[in-house]
Amino acid sequence: MSRLRNGMTRAGLVPVRGLGRLPPGAARALTGGLAGPMRWLMTRRVAIARRNLALCFPDWTSARLEQTLRLHFRLLAESVADIAQAWCRPGRLDESFGEVIGMEYVEAARAGGRGVLLITGHATCLELGARLFGERVEACGIYRPLRNPVLDAFQNRGRERYARRMIPRHDLRAMVKHLRAGGILWYAPDQDFGPDRSEFVPFFGQPVATARGIIELARLGRAAVVPMYPLQCLADRRVEVHVEAELPDFADAPAIESLGAFNRFLERQIRRSPAQYWWLHRRFKSAPPGVADRYRQTPA
Repeated sequence: MSRLRNGMTRAGLVPVRGLGRLPPGAARALTGGLAGPMRWLMTRRVAIARRNLALCFPDWTSARLEQTLRLHFRLLAESVADIAQAWCRPGRLDESFGEVIGMEYVEAARAGGRGVLLITGHATCLELGARLFGERVEACGIYRPLRNPVLDAFQNRGRERYARRMIPRHDLRAMVKHLRAGGILWYAPDQDFGPDRSEFVPFFGQPVATARGIIELARLGRAAVVPMYPLQCLADRRVEVHVEAELPDFADAPAIESLGAFNRFLERQIRRSPAQYWWLHRRFKSAPPGVADRYRQTPA
């Protein structure tokens, strides 16, 4: 059964490789039509995304929320093409794909041989942003291994076009070693890992479980912590990777302060183009005492 599944997966990846070699606009045109079927098939995820937007933007009208939701799913569908371009396109991406703004902050953080923990959030253009960054400076990434070995190998080979290597998220020793050697480590920790591994910190005015492990990783790796977020210009589809100055004393300040600085950075970037954030996650799943389940009415 596994051999059959793996063979079917390999066959399914053939058109993905083809997408990666098409002109970007043509590739997005082919996958953009998936937006409608995705919304029809992913009813639970649609409900989660709608609830997330309502929690984060309570002053929006229902019309604006639904418009953003539709755009979000269109960008999700087009991101299939963007991922194919990031993982499969040969050669170096030219300037038409985008640019990195703020590389001087990375260089300043590396002064004295320190490693850099580059923290970001899940945007729909994240993979293209990672490739644009990785083509300018050598870095490793943290990733979640996939159950399907063919898909897992495919994503790692693709990311190794622009990353020195990918480190599984459970391999803390490898992360620390890389940072202590002065390397750059890319990580998107904006997910709910449960209350035992998190601190409840404001995010769009809501207490959200924010991973405490970012602080521990920075402390163990003796690393500077630098925030980064990619945004795609919806007019010309170029990706701008925005890098900001090091978050000071991240490993030593109280956890609420350090994690709050990260969440404020994310919120500021998300507000620039809300439809580009990955609203499918149950970001508000965990709740502190006294706060009701924020997804109670979401379909199971």
